[in-house]
Amino acid sequence: MKKTKPVSSKTLMDEPMPTTPADSWVHIGLWRRVKDALNALAIHFRSDTFIEGINATDIFTLNSALGATIENQIVETLNQLRAVWDKENSYQTYAFIRQPQTFPDVVLKDVADTDARPIMGIELKGWYLIAKEGEPSLRFTQTADACAVADLIMVVPWALGNVISGRPKIYSPFIESAKYVARYRNYHWQRLREAKTD
Repeated sequence: MKKTKPVSSKTLMDEPMPTTPADSWVHIGLWRRVKDALNALAIHFRSDTFIEGINATDIFTLNSALGATIENQIVETLNQLRAVWDKENSYQTYAFIRQPQTFPDVVLKDVADTDARPIMGIELKGWYLIAKEGEPSLRFTQTADACAVADLIMVVPWALGNVISGRPKIYSPFIESAKYVARYRNYHWQRLREAKTD
């Protein structure tokens, strides 16, 4: 009698489907308008940071250093775009807050209530447009269970205004559900790449 190999969970893993909050969720309108504001960020983004005197081959090293600056300015810009995401003035005590060194990078929460849970979070990833890598690797390590359905991941492409000097300029971001991206990352490594180790 021929022995059969047990079916691995890798074989059974289905390709994940995009995740969005339910239409019945009380904040669904806000969530959609926040996505609209995120898509409009490149138009409204302004930076006071000016970079010069760096070799063209070393500019990619600024990604980490400029990441925090870009995140701060994105949060400020989002709060200035309140008219886009809070058209009815229903969220007057809410604001986007950056929380470095924790997931997600940015949360939308009620600043008048210190015990309030965030409505949503945004994990920000900066990507230098002329990076040595052809595609952003993201280095997104969060498990899907750590991501709320409303959480987003946003990859923000950036470059300097004069290519090798000037102020950072951002371009149209890539925005997707953080839970979906976490699941798809696992699917990619476990199913598509058939990685042998964890």
